[in-house]
Amino acid sequence: MKRSSQASLGLALFLSSASSYAISVPLGTDQATLNLNLQLQPQFLVNQAGTPDGMNPSYDLFLRRARVNFNGNVGKNISYLFQFDNANFGKFGNLTGRVILQDAWIGWAPTGIDGGTVVYVDAGLLYIPISRHVLTYTTNFVTADLQTDGFRLPNSSFPAFRDLGVQVRGWAFDKKLGFRGGVYEGYTPFDQAAGTCATGGAGCITPNRNPAFGGFVNFDLIGSEEGLWLYGTYKWGTSPILSVSVAGNYQSLALKNAFGSLTDQKLLATGLYLDLPMTEQAELVVDATVYLNGNGTGSPNTGTGFAAAVGYRYGFIAPYVAYDYFQSSSCDAGSLSPSDLAICRASVDTADSRNFKAGVNLFFNKNLNHLNIEFGTNHGLSAYGPSSITGAGYVPTSLDPLTPGGPRRAFTNSLANPTFKSLLVQWTVTL
Repeated sequence: MKRSSQASLGLALFLSSASSYAISVPLGTDQATLNLNLQLQPQFLVNQAGTPDGMNPSYDLFLRRARVNFNGNVGKNISYLFQFDNANFGKFGNLTGRVILQDAWIGWAPTGIDGGTVVYVDAGLLYIPISRHVLTYTTNFVTADLQTDGFRLPNSSFPAFRDLGVQVRGWAFDKKLGFRGGVYEGYTPFDQAAGTCATGGAGCITPNRNPAFGGFVNFDLIGSEEGLWLYGTYKWGTSPILSVSVAGNYQSLALKNAFGSLTDQKLLATGLYLDLPMTEQAELVVDATVYLNGNGTGSPNTGTGFAAAVGYRYGFIAPYVAYDYFQSSSCDAGSLSPSDLAICRASVDTADSRNFKAGVNLFFNKNLNHLNIEFGTNHGLSAYGPSSITGAGYVPTSLDPLTPGGPRRAFTNSLANPTFKSLLVQWTVTL
């Protein structure tokens, strides 16, 4: 069965009702607050060519997110947040419990938590400052979910892009500048395959156990969007906002390149965000980020990535389009030996991405309750389609036989393979 023009039909029925209400818990004192939030995101997913034999679409119904969030303040100088999540519960029929501590941090603001300039010192399980797009509330993307194909953190165990660390976070200049940055645990020998790090340190990544460093700055050129823990896309206001951002992350000797040598992990991101309201009933939203990924010579995850989404809301309906791109860096024939060049060429271009999305967001109560319906075409590595089917107990044999009459082949992420399609509808409920 030819797949040259076929696409992986991923029907992700993302039932997303984003109710961002907070339940205030009385504490019997005015010196501290405690708020409770609940968030659910049931998702129905259909992937074309996603069955074990690769001949039919697969169907999946699961909870993309199931979260319990506790947050509040103590006096005028301390904020805290604890969040538990059971992500992807029931995906591929796996009902094994996997509740994790998603966020856990406490922040101290020596000059107070209110005002045009606030500086926190946060400690705990924190968001890695990858980009403004990553630092967005999960109920307020342009698309149904985070766009992750443009940046790469290979072989990491970071839960949903969080890591243990200490950082400085806040805003300044009357909320025209947002910032965060600090020192994080980063990669450790724990992230290697068992037995790779030998007794005595041979073969270990981060042999000196150097930490990771990260930083993020957001400049509001028009309007202001600072003052909260994370960012959002749809604002439901009447004043325009235009911001540009830059983020960088680095860790020494945290990875191995294609030749097995230790190499640094580097990630640079620049972003642009625009919210242009025409009236309270209409707004244009643009969220775009360029990523420069450095994960070692010959790595399929070293290269340039791009993620962009554009949405236009009129009343309760917001159609949108989005595109994710990743292209690995080519091999430098002039600096590599013939044997290393062969290894490099066999590695690069095996995890590239060309993924397009088009959808509509139906708002029932702004971002507090909304429904996403999203169609996509996925070429190469993608969060949808056959490449997303991992840990399912099988690998889809979605490719034609290498030789006529031979066995069908398991899906790979090469762009030489066909494009696969996806469709999703998401409903997120947060109380």
